[in-house]
Amino acid sequence: MEAKKERAAFSAQVCATAGGEHLRRCYACGTCVSRCLVQTRLAPAYNPRRLLKKAALDLEDEALLDPTVWLCSACDLCFAGCPQQIHISEVLLAIRRLAVAAGHTSSVQPAQVNALTCVACGLCVAACPYQAIELAEVKVLGRDKRIARVDSSLCMACGLCGALCRSASIEVTANCSNQALMDELRDWLAPAASGE
Repeated sequence: MEAKKERAAFSAQVCATAGGEHLRRCYACGTCVSRCLVQTRLAPAYNPRRLLKKAALDLEDEALLDPTVWLCSACDLCFAGCPQQIHISEVLLAIRRLAVAAGHTSSVQPAQVNALTCVACGLCVAACPYQAIELAEVKVLGRDKRIARVDSSLCMACGLCGALCRSASIEVTANCSNQALMDELRDWLAPAASGE
């Protein structure tokens, strides 16, 4: 009887995934967190150092459930300050790939494509800084049609695709509609207009 094949430790899985090979070089100094705009501006719980430590200690469930997996914008401000010269965004992307393979989904609401109006011009594909959009053949009203398709595991909901779309066929819907942005801007400008 053949012995059951043992699954590799989580840290070994990360190291074997493209981008994750430098996981064990991190010694958790915290420079990445101190330089991160996501952590300081948007999500105080976002902590790449903590996530890398969880992965290095083989805490697979804790690492895969950490929201940090989905929030890295790959700006690489952390790389410039990392004393170990680790591309932390690449290690985080490797962990994200493992999370997707394990069936986890992003907490970020991805851009949505209106298949009826998309003309497959490719502007969104060329502009996406996260390489989250591709042109694909799909069935629309029973016919084959080429449209933009968004990979929800890569989309960061930045809205650049929607800003460039000439047919208004792609947009980020979660609190980023044109009306929501205008309301937010109006609220922000209101104190200045009233002289406060």
